[in-house]
Amino acid sequence: MIPDSSHSPARILIVDDDPDIVLSLQDLLVSEGYLVRVATTGQMGWNCLKEEAIDTVLLDICLPDTDGLMMLADLVQSFPGLPVIVLSGLPTLDQVTGPLDQQGAFAHLKTPVDRGQIKTNVRLAVKAHALALQMKRTQQALVDSELRFQAIFQTANDAIVLADAQGRITGWNRAAQSMFGYSEAEVFGQPLTLLMPIRYRDAHVKGLRRVSQTKETKVIGKTVTLHGLRKNGEEVPMELSLNAWATGA
Repeated sequence: MIPDSSHSPARILIVDDDPDIVLSLQDLLVSEGYLVRVATTGQMGWNCLKEEAIDTVLLDICLPDTDGLMMLADLVQSFPGLPVIVLSGLPTLDQVTGPLDQQGAFAHLKTPVDRGQIKTNVRLAVKAHALALQMKRTQQALVDSELRFQAIFQTANDAIVLADAQGRITGWNRAAQSMFGYSEAEVFGQPLTLLMPIRYRDAHVKGLRRVSQTKETKVIGKTVTLHGLRKNGEEVPMELSLNAWATGA
């Protein structure tokens, strides 16, 4: 489950052992309406991240128990999408380590930090994290919808065959496999004419062409009685109901 923190104050984690910097940052961020958590060691920072959802991390490079750059790398790997703003009093850090944004940092601010810079970067980081969470929720909703569809699709008593606008088979449920004798792998990408006696095929091709050119349909939404063609060449009588929908693809 992806937490939805859109209606609660964003949580900012400060990982820094300098009491003056921590107090300054804490006062500033609390006044901006954020919930602030403080960790004076890397281990305390990890414990906080495990206990609650954090929206942005302010990470000091020089910590008493760990190397800040190593912790940055671990954070990027363990919490993808979590913005980490690196704090450092070393003016040449980028020259020594390379650009920190290429190592996963959302921003790199030199201490003592400018209050305006902190407010701007934290605001942007929180917005970026909220957007990332929304995208994850949307993706999860799509996955859940697909799983529900597949459950209904595969357990339906009636044979269901999906095809694209060119008449190529793109979906095939278990009932269709039982009716026609083909496995899904055998029919995927094959033309629908594979399932039709020869006498129907010309009319089918002309119908596809007409729909493509004029959008005019004659059997969509109706049920017609005809015959299908099984893998073994046997014809099977059936009632055919056609429906169509457009996708964004």
